[in-house]
Amino acid sequence: MIADNLIYLAVFVFVMMLIGLVLTFLEFRHGEPKQQQERAERNSALADRD
Repeated sequence: MIADNLIYLAVFVFVMMLIGLVLTFLEFRHGEPKQQQERAERNSALADRD
């Protein structure tokens, strides 16, 4: 009986961790860190031109 409850809890925790991992991946792929990197590359290209 207790083992049955634990497996449901373990699956729930695993799914929550997987959702967090996917959201983190999406944030770094499309979010603020990506925009900061693009800004830094543009500024670097402008500095190289001068």
